[in-house]
Amino acid sequence: MHKQVAGNIVNGVNWAAQIIVQEFAMELSQGYIDELNFDGTIKIRNGPFIRINDPNAVFSAGFSAPFMVCDDKSPSISSFSGFPMCVPRSANDTLCPSSNRPVSASGTPLRVFQAPDALVMSPFVVGDFIEYRGYRTSANQMVVFEIVSWNVQITTVGAPTYIRVEATLIGVYSNDPDGEVAETRYIGYTSDPSATVSISAIDIDPCTGEESDRPIGVGQLRPEAGGRNKWLARIDGTLPLDYTREYRAVASTGTVLTRNGILAGQYVAPILEWIQPELLVPGNEPLIHQFSRMTHLTKGVGPDEDGNFWGPLEPFPQSGVTIFNVSTCPPPIGGPTTPVDPADPVTPVARVDATIPINQAATTTIAVANKPLYVRVQDTFKLRGYQDATLGTNESSSLMWTWSLLASRSAGTLSNLQTFTRSANNQTATLKFANAAPDGDYVFQLAISSPTQNLTGTATFTVKLFSGPDTIAVTAVTWTSAQSGTIGVVCSSNYLVDYRVGMSVTYPGDKGIATSPMAATPPGSGSWSFSARKVDQPGTITCTSLLGGSATRNGLTSKKKRDEDERSGMLEAVSPLV
Repeated sequence: MHKQVAGNIVNGVNWAAQIIVQEFAMELSQGYIDELNFDGTIKIRNGPFIRINDPNAVFSAGFSAPFMVCDDKSPSISSFSGFPMCVPRSANDTLCPSSNRPVSASGTPLRVFQAPDALVMSPFVVGDFIEYRGYRTSANQMVVFEIVSWNVQITTVGAPTYIRVEATLIGVYSNDPDGEVAETRYIGYTSDPSATVSISAIDIDPCTGEESDRPIGVGQLRPEAGGRNKWLARIDGTLPLDYTREYRAVASTGTVLTRNGILAGQYVAPILEWIQPELLVPGNEPLIHQFSRMTHLTKGVGPDEDGNFWGPLEPFPQSGVTIFNVSTCPPPIGGPTTPVDPADPVTPVARVDATIPINQAATTTIAVANKPLYVRVQDTFKLRGYQDATLGTNESSSLMWTWSLLASRSAGTLSNLQTFTRSANNQTATLKFANAAPDGDYVFQLAISSPTQNLTGTATFTVKLFSGPDTIAVTAVTWTSAQSGTIGVVCSSNYLVDYRVGMSVTYPGDKGIATSPMAATPPGSGSWSFSARKVDQPGTITCTSLLGGSATRNGLTSKKKRDEDERSGMLEAVSPLV
């Protein structure tokens, strides 16, 4: 077992902040597949039998060992491009079909090909050269949690796009002038080289555990020979950023749920390599490790699925850091799930979210919860109601759902709605504003009542109607001198209907000022990304939407940092994030 512990000495006491455990981190092997069996075992030529630690039987017939399981959400069993691969469970396995592994005219399995069906995995075959990581259970057996087939390149066009992240390094900021900081770096591959990859920190509400993405950078495609579809994101470590436990890479083609239950188009993983500041001057006192901006340590991550509450580290392993007070969190909605006594009825707990089409054909929608939805009079959107309390059978069957507009808290009245149609069971309302409706907030209320018990629960949802420009922000700008200057830009709009926003970016190109379209990454998120080569170091970046909203960022920040490219003369600059 490989263990890494990081912390500080506070008032003479050693306090740990991070403990990273990896099972035999260096147990990494390679070899050709000689044999595949329906029970999930794989024989390596002149090597051991291996099998995937696959408790959910996603990649194989299944096998369960207590530690170091495969990742079946961000596939850790894949081809070079990240396209997920599998061990067939039978000769006609529909979730691992032989038809998804095409052969040449001579019957030889192809090594480089476009997936015939991008929504289902491709099987390993004899002759695949794989790299695998795991641990030995006997002299000739290994349980593995990661496999990459290096001589199989499976590509896709459009959605779904698969992402494989090869390495992540987080450079931790320090304002100590004696400290040298490292850049943050993400290295990965995609199945579609035309897709843009954006990087976001996954912020966690310390009271509810709800996640929200915060864009921090863009992956630039590295067009090396060989069609590797490699991308690289570099973010300056000399800028004060909040750090999180997990980060998400998302393709501009959006996310799609495959038949194997994988949400393709994104890759989520915890960070295992944090690069702390390094002392510049030998002989000085060592630098303290910086944990004050790691929000998962200073605030916690809230409740888990079992109701356990994970707050901040206390005592905190760094002096002078204020941690979040979990006692300020409101009580959880609905409370614990317990059997309901019909003689002791429970008040219904209402919840509302919204959906809105984001493409012109209205075939793709995005859901919005826990924040206002921005709309225009052209939009038709829906409010959806939910009941979260655990009720008795009789009480649940008699619930009444009622929608209303709270005129006292709204910019207009029901007369300003062209459409306000409820579904047959009243759990959904379809709405559209009239052309003359005044701009502003409209607060809708869902009341769920239990007539037999005379109990009612309510929830509200705010819709913001606007007719002017949308609100734009430039959230991240990266630039490196590689490939005659490579730029990455992330901008955001408060309006989520992509085809009406149509974001573009203006920047200094190799032939003067250039304007290029940006890609919604992912669609319907309000986040837009762009990357390009042969770009001068930008002094001004402007993002503009079709609705007239725009935002500009001026200037870049650069500082000496630990980086092998710097030693070879490569420069890096990143705009401040505010």
